[in-house]
Amino acid sequence: MASSSLKSTPLSPSTPLASSKHLSQSQKSPLQSSLSEITSPHTPNATPSQNPTFTPARILTPDLCDILSNQLTPSDTDDPAFIPFLRCAQEQLAAYKSLLVQVQNDENAPALVQATHDSPQTNRHRKSLKQPKELVRITASSQEHVSRWREVNRRARIAYESLRCYYHLQYITDPQVRETTKVKVLRSDLKAFTELHKLGPQLVPYLQADKRIVGPIPGVEIGDIFFHRAELCLLGLHGPIQAGIGYAPGVFVEENEPIAASIVASGGYEDDRELEEDVLLYTGSGGKGRNDSHVSADQSLERGNLALERSMNYRIEVRVIRGMKLEPNSGRKLYVYDGLYRVVDCRRGNGQSGCLVYQFKLLRIQGQNQLGSKTIRIAIETKAKLAENIIPSGYVSPDISGGKEAIPVLLFNDVDKNNHPMYGPMMYEYLKSPEYPFSSKVSAMKGCQCRPTCSDKCPCKERNGGTFAYDNGILLHGRPIVYECGNGCHCAATCSNRVTQRGIRYQLEVFRSRDTQWGVRSLDPIQAGTFICEFSGDVVLRDMVKQGSEFQTVLIDPRKFPMRWHHWGNLSAVFPEWKPFESPVVEEQPEYFLDVSRRNNVACYISHSEYPNAFIQFVLYSHDDVKFPRMAVFAMENIPPLRDITLDYGCSTDLDEGDNSMEGE
Repeated sequence: MASSSLKSTPLSPSTPLASSKHLSQSQKSPLQSSLSEITSPHTPNATPSQNPTFTPARILTPDLCDILSNQLTPSDTDDPAFIPFLRCAQEQLAAYKSLLVQVQNDENAPALVQATHDSPQTNRHRKSLKQPKELVRITASSQEHVSRWREVNRRARIAYESLRCYYHLQYITDPQVRETTKVKVLRSDLKAFTELHKLGPQLVPYLQADKRIVGPIPGVEIGDIFFHRAELCLLGLHGPIQAGIGYAPGVFVEENEPIAASIVASGGYEDDRELEEDVLLYTGSGGKGRNDSHVSADQSLERGNLALERSMNYRIEVRVIRGMKLEPNSGRKLYVYDGLYRVVDCRRGNGQSGCLVYQFKLLRIQGQNQLGSKTIRIAIETKAKLAENIIPSGYVSPDISGGKEAIPVLLFNDVDKNNHPMYGPMMYEYLKSPEYPFSSKVSAMKGCQCRPTCSDKCPCKERNGGTFAYDNGILLHGRPIVYECGNGCHCAATCSNRVTQRGIRYQLEVFRSRDTQWGVRSLDPIQAGTFICEFSGDVVLRDMVKQGSEFQTVLIDPRKFPMRWHHWGNLSAVFPEWKPFESPVVEEQPEYFLDVSRRNNVACYISHSEYPNAFIQFVLYSHDDVKFPRMAVFAMENIPPLRDITLDYGCSTDLDEGDNSMEGE
């Protein structure tokens, strides 16, 4: 069959889908498609498409469109995060009303419902035209749109991680749930995906049942990591939960041939090979058991194998995700998106087992960012050298904390090569935790009597609004303040309600940045919801700081940080009645600054971003005074090794109370 071409057009969140038509029989270029524009739920001011392609669940009238639009008008009580979705729905109704009016006024306009000349009995069973199944490609037209798509994806992933933890904690703490479930081990990752998958486009707008996406996924960057394979499916990066080849069945293509969209290369077959950095030899599917890499039967050219062969014929790019073991002897895998490849060769021959296998040679498309898997390997190799007391090139200090942190904090500089011992972060005294000045009236936090670990009746749990704060070290919900078990508690140091006080658990490094002077990153993959570090410096009471004071620009103000903890643990997508955690109620705001001009720690070098991947959560464990909470940094999303950790400092031009910035020398 002759191959055909795919026409790709820039796409913003206001025009999310590109629809493919038939495959041309006369051209040898990539598979072509034309664009159908659909207004996105993330762009409030989007212009309604002139030719909306969505099909209503039932026939609408212009008057009904007006009624529904009025009901969707945002109010002051609506969550600001959902107002763009309400406005988008209004725009979709307006676009459809316009089309309805056009059809009513134009007798030659195409009918929205198939016209028939059947008898009245048959006419009652007429059905509206179904949206044709399509193969689509999506591209972002600007960096702003990329950031907006990432925000959409982030909310979906937060909902997934929150729901996964919710189901897991429910299973291990509620005997009735365990009895009802009747499984030895609950796959909370799959259960969370199943529930969220039902929401479809409500959660991830570009995922629609009648479309399959080839090429990049909006808002997913090369190097993005996933701790659960179900996350790949949630974002449409890879469709099947278990199969290694994701493809669009023939019904999505005019020629009725399957087209591969993605593969997961995790070494599941003994014949898989990494030929070169940008060349992958991938073994086809079939011929082996689920948990066995040994092929025991011949593979055939069908399903995923046929789809990869057809993608080679039509020169359709394939998304490649690599599965990497988190630890040598661990069964857990980390999945990393490595970008787009093309299948350049397909052969069938005897594999190591002697059975016939299909092998596909994939070549990475040039011009993309560095392989995410390569970055992870670099981080792993760096950690291995440091463990042997070998200082890799570019590292100025193996530990700027001087042994104060449980895990050394590295200093890296390959920008200006200034390795003076009194340079940058090494100019300051490292202070692991703030020292709060309390009056004699302030007592230490009253501890619980739980032994050896906290129970359902733990008073520390009640302080947190009646729920545990963490599940396996992952923050379950953002809240005004988190109460951890402290020095006065009788529970063990390993208690699940002791997280931030244990100190950092990731191999962090301060690095010289061309963009932000200094930044912080990790050599380890950071899982969303986990603790990274806490801010430290000299505590200064607010009433001691006057406008224009000489050290004002090196003050960190706890009040300036936006309440992004509101987003973490948000389950409203699944449970409409769910409300953000407002307990425990904190009636007073922090009454201090952190002066980081003389003493500070690793957190003080974290960069600012309007789209941060981390957030601030206030925590108490050593005292009861809510005016002096600790500023703990938690991951808002999965952060790959060597990617800049960022926070929203709430920066503004108003310096009345400091600008929350660290200036490096």
